[in-house]
Amino acid sequence: MTVLGGTALLSSGVCCSPAAHAQANQATAPATLRPPFRELVTLPTFMEHVLSPAADIVWRASGTVADASGEHDLTPQTNAQWETVVSGSATLAEATNSLMIPQRARDIQWFALATALADAANVAYRAAEDHDPKAIAAAGARIDAACTGCHKYYGVE
Repeated sequence: MTVLGGTALLSSGVCCSPAAHAQANQATAPATLRPPFRELVTLPTFMEHVLSPAADIVWRASGTVADASGEHDLTPQTNAQWETVVSGSATLAEATNSLMIPQRARDIQWFALATALADAANVAYRAAEDHDPKAIAAAGARIDAACTGCHKYYGVE
């Protein structure tokens, strides 16, 4: 057994149960230790390059488009197309965590609005995993409502 920073490590590679590991870490971690969240890009940049493209993938997975050659159903038709929607919705769902870092949070309502977006994106992720066109359309509407609600609340175009 080796002791490193107050935590015992077994040479077999098996340390202890998750609860014991957590308890050992709590006992040795400084009380002021906080996750190193950092805002690396501005909120408008984050919206433009992360949230909006991910939401667009979900929104483009339902409905129809009419052009000179007729109407076209936007529903994904192949596994690869569905995988694109899975990736976009998963990105959106996880990116909502970045909305909640302390440097971005404006007030308590911010967390409620970000959580609404996270929940809607998670519904989209599950719908995409299930290849469910009706559920992806409904999730897209929820994402739109969450985005619109936040933008209206904070007066953002």
